[in-house]
Amino acid sequence: MKNVNRKNQLYFDFGRDYEANLENFFFASKNNILRSEIIGLLEGASSQKLFITAKSEGGKTFLLNSLLNHEKIKDVQSIYVDVSSLKNDKNYLDGLSSFDLICLDNIHKMEKNLEIQIFNLINECKATSSNIIIASNAQPNELNYLADLISRLNEFKRFRINEIDDEDIIACIEFITHRLDLKFSAEVIEYLSVRVRRDFFSIKKTLQDFDKFLYSEKKQPTKISAASFLKSYLN
Repeated sequence: MKNVNRKNQLYFDFGRDYEANLENFFFASKNNILRSEIIGLLEGASSQKLFITAKSEGGKTFLLNSLLNHEKIKDVQSIYVDVSSLKNDKNYLDGLSSFDLICLDNIHKMEKNLEIQIFNLINECKATSSNIIIASNAQPNELNYLADLISRLNEFKRFRINEIDDEDIIACIEFITHRLDLKFSAEVIEYLSVRVRRDFFSIKKTLQDFDKFLYSEKKQPTKISAASFLKSYLN
């Protein structure tokens, strides 16, 4: 990594998930435009500036790590920075504009001293072909930061990782059961679909816990066993 010493690399490594896989990220129908942007980055797009928001546990960190882990990114200079982990006045972002892909996560929780550093980094990236993705739980205008920084962030293409809605819930459950190799019938999936929370990680955990319940109780996945599981699970 250019201009990044070993000590800084340890800081930047905080929060990095090297097991995250883009094939395990479910793009709801309302997120298809974001999906197209991610594919564009994988296909070699440059000078892209994306601002991604999501609720807590909404998948933004997983998405960033999945992108950085992709085989098409391995030969480019890329870096993930959880800016909420940078706690002193050192300029950790100096020189990052030389990277091909820069992912800054949790900007909504950063220290005030980082505002100018990020503002300067964005300006430096204007003169390079760097792709920069910034992720947050809040939109730029909801952040209490320097006006100049907010102005720069508003220049980014903005996307929101939408929660799973009713039209996507069955597709999401089918996606997860396929990835986890769970053999649930369409009837069971439909039964679960009207009873689970509408965020990906809650759905995944519910399905995994249901599978464990079936194993421990030596039951088959049916509407009756699902009802028995949910009766105690949701209370």
